[in-house]
Amino acid sequence: MGPVAESTQITLNALELTDTDTAAATLALKLAEALDNEKSGRTISELSAKLLAVLESLGATPAARKALQKGAPAIGTTSESGALADLRRLH
Repeated sequence: MGPVAESTQITLNALELTDTDTAAATLALKLAEALDNEKSGRTISELSAKLLAVLESLGATPAARKALQKGAPAIGTTSESGALADLRRLH
């Protein structure tokens, strides 16, 4: 396991994840492993952005934790507002 995958695994282990987080956690680890094996700067940049987005959705970044402490939905999630919420209220 390379340094990015190892750090990601440590982070995932520290989170209080539920069964619904399994796919995102697995994706984060796969992206981290790919980063450890990648040589192309462009691909590293693309994978890094994707990994960061997944980690944010799990509440694993400082910005995501700060938002969660304030009661905001996790970054990358949607709140119950807008057209979808209106449709749900109607049905």
